[in-house]
Amino acid sequence: MSTLDLFDDSFPHGTTDGYRRGCKTIACPALIPCRTVHTRYSGDYTFARMIDAGMPLSEILEQDAAAKEGIHQRDRAAARQQQRATAPTHRAAAKPKTAARPKAAPHPDAHATPAVAPTPIRPLRPHPGYKWLTRAAADIDSVPEANRAQRQRDLADYRTALDHHVTELEQWRQQRADLRRQLAADAATLKTASIAAGTGLSVNGAIESALQNATARHQSAVDALTRADQQRPAAPRKPRPPRAPHARRAAKPRQLQPHGTNACRARGCDRPECIEAAREYHREWMERRKAESIPLEHHGSAYGYQLGCKDRATCPAGISCADASLAEERRRRRDAGIAEQAARVPAEPVREHVRQLMAAGMTVIGIAEEAGVSKTGVKILLYGRSGARKGELPREIEEAKAQRILALQPTRERLAISA
Repeated sequence: MSTLDLFDDSFPHGTTDGYRRGCKTIACPALIPCRTVHTRYSGDYTFARMIDAGMPLSEILEQDAAAKEGIHQRDRAAARQQQRATAPTHRAAAKPKTAARPKAAPHPDAHATPAVAPTPIRPLRPHPGYKWLTRAAADIDSVPEANRAQRQRDLADYRTALDHHVTELEQWRQQRADLRRQLAADAATLKTASIAAGTGLSVNGAIESALQNATARHQSAVDALTRADQQRPAAPRKPRPPRAPHARRAAKPRQLQPHGTNACRARGCDRPECIEAAREYHREWMERRKAESIPLEHHGSAYGYQLGCKDRATCPAGISCADASLAEERRRRRDAGIAEQAARVPAEPVREHVRQLMAAGMTVIGIAEEAGVSKTGVKILLYGRSGARKGELPREIEEAKAQRILALQPTRERLAISA
């Protein structure tokens, strides 16, 4: 038998004859594989009688499902009967013993009423929500009297929602198990079809068509299982326990510090006693900071400079805290996009050269225009700054400006005029 015969429409799949002719894999396209039919035909007399009578495989599967459902219902009925038999014993054991009361003699004309059968205790399903529900029901006495009735209603609603959720969850698990079995069968069929396609033997495209159908069924089973995994039923939300009412604390008035304190100065007070208190607080804080020794691991860093290590000579680190602070500030400026300061040179030689140019007949405005610098810069270079630093001559000047000013030379006409 060749693999091509398995995909022939005339092949007797789902029969004992198909098993004898070589269809012995689980990838049989029939409802019941030939291997299963052969096994059940050999050992199950009822199944063999139905096959010999020509009953279709679909009807046989329906009868099998009905038989399984009957067995399941019978087991459930037996379990319910067992629970009814054991329920009175459990209740009698849980009920506290009390003193026996004498029974009154029944009236001769009274009608006898049948005894009411006790309601069986419903067993809890194995779900973690039931454990929480049992603990919550046991702690119902700790709930305040005003909220106890509402708490009982919430627990009853939660039990109903939880029962519904457990039922949905069981159905979802059964559906997912069926989809997994279907996926395994489709995967085996796809594997057989892939092997057959690799042989290169095909009549009228039968193998290629079977491979396409097997691929489509396999992909459909994968998609169905993925959707089932995404549609897992969500558990109901647990009811929140009621909160006991608590007395509201009275707000205390804010106590503000009086005048003459640092806190009053921090609020913006400009009275002299508050300003002096703030200065005294700062002096004491600086004294405490100086008295405290800076840890060795902070030396050589910008934080050490903030702690008070500002002397390059006394810093024990290889790189002083002052230099580390400058490097950190330089890095911060570069990261912020601030350009690096231009190189500077001593200003005294440039100042002497400007004085020589002016002695040769040039003016401040003319020097500034020919050198391409500002008039104010030349005036400050010659006469010093204004304002609080009035008269202070700059010690340095930008190197590019200095080169442009030093490049100016007095002409012969100006020298002749000055002579």
